[in-house]
Amino acid sequence: MGGMQNKPRLTYANIVSTLALFLVLGGSAAYAADKIRSGDIAPGAVRTSDVFKRAIVSGKIAVDAVRSNQIADGAVGSKQIGAGAVAPSNLQFPVSFVASPTGGSAPVAGGPTPYPLADSTWVQKPGEIDVIFGAAVATLAYDESGPGSCRVYFEINLNGQQVGGGEVSTGSTTLQQVEQDVGAQPQMDPVAPTTNQLSVQTASNGACTPDSTIDSTRFRVLDFG
Repeated sequence: MGGMQNKPRLTYANIVSTLALFLVLGGSAAYAADKIRSGDIAPGAVRTSDVFKRAIVSGKIAVDAVRSNQIADGAVGSKQIGAGAVAPSNLQFPVSFVASPTGGSAPVAGGPTPYPLADSTWVQKPGEIDVIFGAAVATLAYDESGPGSCRVYFEINLNGQQVGGGEVSTGSTTLQQVEQDVGAQPQMDPVAPTTNQLSVQTASNGACTPDSTIDSTRFRVLDFG
């Protein structure tokens, strides 16, 4: 018996002292973690690999924190821009449609004849340049007289002055619906606000059948500035 060594025994005091040491060490670590501030992190210490995927969300980014020079070329495409997020007014050089004149059905006349338009008035301000685009649709047939085709002409006037025009035509001897572009030259910016009035006159070469008609016209006034 005398050769046997005394083995340490677990006592209540041993358990309590071990548990107390664990709580002290664990509590200190938790306390230290809670006390780490941004000023305690060395510049460059946190790298991309240290940040969990998608750990930084939009709510964690300060307003104006991300600037244009921090965005990689090509990083923002059309898919990253919400629908309607960029309006014409947000552009450095705003672009918008300021008028959409339209015309309806009318007979084909031989000589110059006024052609009524709706919504044909708009205001052009200094610094604005206006461009007028349009298209005409007509149902026409050639009456087989000398010129070889039925041709209907459109004269476009702005404030009483001719600024453009176009035509629709066909060589078919049976009624055929045709559509062609008509337009006008750009209107430079005025020195003072100007109320513009778009008007149209039509005429033909006299070689269209009596049942030929103008079906409709539509214009768009595109404003730059």
